[in-house]
Amino acid sequence: MTSDSPDPTTPSTPGRGAADRQDPGQPTQGRTPAAGADIGALIGGAFGLLFLIINSAQFSSLGRTLVIALGTVVFSGILVFAVRGLVRGRGAGPQEDGARHSARHSADPQGRRQRREPPFGRAYWIIVLIEAIALFAGARLLTSLGHPELGVAWVAVVVGTHFFALGKVFGLDRFHVLATVVTLCGIGGFIAFFAAAPAFIPVISGVISGFVLLAFAMWALVPVEK
Repeated sequence: MTSDSPDPTTPSTPGRGAADRQDPGQPTQGRTPAAGADIGALIGGAFGLLFLIINSAQFSSLGRTLVIALGTVVFSGILVFAVRGLVRGRGAGPQEDGARHSARHSADPQGRRQRREPPFGRAYWIIVLIEAIALFAGARLLTSLGHPELGVAWVAVVVGTHFFALGKVFGLDRFHVLATVVTLCGIGGFIAFFAAAPAFIPVISGVISGFVLLAFAMWALVPVEK
């Protein structure tokens, strides 16, 4: 009888067994939530829910209840996943952080490192301060001109441009799309005013903007390729 020995000419595939034993429940390596996505999602979701609460006041009792209830459910989901991501990030030990750093360093043959400013750095807060001043000054100006109903449209424009800065700070390109859509909702409110349809201003610039913010906050939590 001859023993069944492996053919020495057959190339071995070391490491394949370990790969096959990888837990399918674990996230695929290279796909993780974008840096700052958790905090950004919380900010966007909070703004969205606030938009819905404030701008659905003119709806019927049933309509407003449905809008706020839907917004609350969506924001609750965002809150759960964002907080879980933040806790998981804080729970990562120094060895795991060092491993990630070594992997990034070895992936760059020339040893180049991409340095990023910390989220919510000085530049970001300067922009936030400017936008806060713009919100207050613009709302006061519109009220003094006798058009306080345009306040919500102005807020949508300012909040929309705010997310251009947020996307740049976090390196999250999808927030640039969010900024464009919310800004357009704000402009749509001004168009409704000049089209003699002021009743649509809180709907276009407020309620629609609110749902857009909530939707993009959920999208921000979707893992991206690293």
